[in-house]
Amino acid sequence: MESHPGFTLLPTQLDSTIVLADTDAEAEWARIDLSSLTKQEMNYATEFEPDAAATWAAGRVILRHVLGTHLDRDPAGIEIRLDSAGKPRVEECEFSVTRARQLVLVAVADDPIGVDLEAVPEHAVAAEAMSLLHPKERAELEQVPASELATDFVRVWARKEAFLKALSTGLARDPGMDYIGAGTAPNSPHPDVEIFDLESGLPEGYHAAIAFNR
Repeated sequence: MESHPGFTLLPTQLDSTIVLADTDAEAEWARIDLSSLTKQEMNYATEFEPDAAATWAAGRVILRHVLGTHLDRDPAGIEIRLDSAGKPRVEECEFSVTRARQLVLVAVADDPIGVDLEAVPEHAVAAEAMSLLHPKERAELEQVPASELATDFVRVWARKEAFLKALSTGLARDPGMDYIGAGTAPNSPHPDVEIFDLESGLPEGYHAAIAFNR
């Protein structure tokens, strides 16, 4: 797959194409050129506050261009539908998209997939959000130094969201139900789902994970 101008193709040996775009830098055009979006997508974006609407729309533009390159199709002509769980899909491949601040990360694969990108939050935010995790994950994070809590928390959270996206449930499933862990490698609570940390190619202050539902 050729990389679109402003897109970074992340290095990986996983069975996926993973693309990162910075909509405040080289991919700023995605905030301006919305010509690939459908009328329905444009209307949906207006339901958000202006900043959130611009971020969502830019992410959908980038997704359409990544899919267009992957499928050798006009980005504007790709039909993206929502399944019964509300997850966007296309007929020809599986994909997942995630946004964190100005960054957009898109993963495309043959198997159902989930990807999540998170910016490291303030310590107080991470400490409060720990209540959403599995009891064993909370216990593990309570053992880390305070200076490392936010980073370790967001690593767990990215793993968890990627896992839930691969299941096609998203956060409709209680994130505290499944133990994935805060260790050096994620634990998958589902026999058909593999979870991996994404490390290469991400800017400092961000963590990402990807999950495949085989």
